[in-house]
Amino acid sequence: MPVEESIQAANSAATTSSQSPLPSQLPTAQAAEINAGGSSLSGLFYQLQLLQQEVQELRGQLEEQQYLLQRLQKGQQDQYLDLDQRLAALAAGQPQPAPQTADSQTAVVATGVTAVGAATEREAYTQAIEFMRARQFDESIQGFQQLIIDYPNGQFTPNAFYWLGELFLAQKQREEARQNFMQVINLYPDHQKVPDALYKLGVVYQGLGDDTQALEYLQRVQDQHSQSPAAALAKKYAEVMVKGVE
Repeated sequence: MPVEESIQAANSAATTSSQSPLPSQLPTAQAAEINAGGSSLSGLFYQLQLLQQEVQELRGQLEEQQYLLQRLQKGQQDQYLDLDQRLAALAAGQPQPAPQTADSQTAVVATGVTAVGAATEREAYTQAIEFMRARQFDESIQGFQQLIIDYPNGQFTPNAFYWLGELFLAQKQREEARQNFMQVINLYPDHQKVPDALYKLGVVYQGLGDDTQALEYLQRVQDQHSQSPAAALAKKYAEVMVKGVE
């Protein structure tokens, strides 16, 4: 090969080599940008994993709270039905406890229920409830009535009216019972005791001889509070009334 052609070929190869840089010779800024993009995606993926884990934990806590709430509601329903059965049995003619006298103080102490000054509304309400459970109905009535006087706008005032209705009904004082149940539905229409008060008004009016009004209240609780335990009781009570009339 002539010397000139050899020189030209060498120059051409050198030019080509300089115009096509190797991958290892990429600009530093471009490489840094690629590395930064990969790091950013990794960070987002890690954050997504953390969020998914937090969601799972929150879902577990929610399920646990729902389970506890269901148990609490079941316990309250059972307690209401048990107390309702006791009061109904008393109204049917079982012996009522004798009035408290000096000779009967030992029995009061034995039950663990004694009249003490209540410092708060909650304590006054709890004491009245305990008297009722101990079948000391006179003391319970006095406790609920005093609570209404001391705390006319209190948290437990609607409950006090309701339990006064129950206590008077158990003692067949139906007019007094009616007045207290009416206080619940008229003064506290959104309170949780309204379904029970409506049902009991049906029972009261049936005892007063007004079956038409009784059936109206029994139907009202079924229409307005269909999912409540009181609605189921009202349905059964109304069915028995209708069969009795037939």
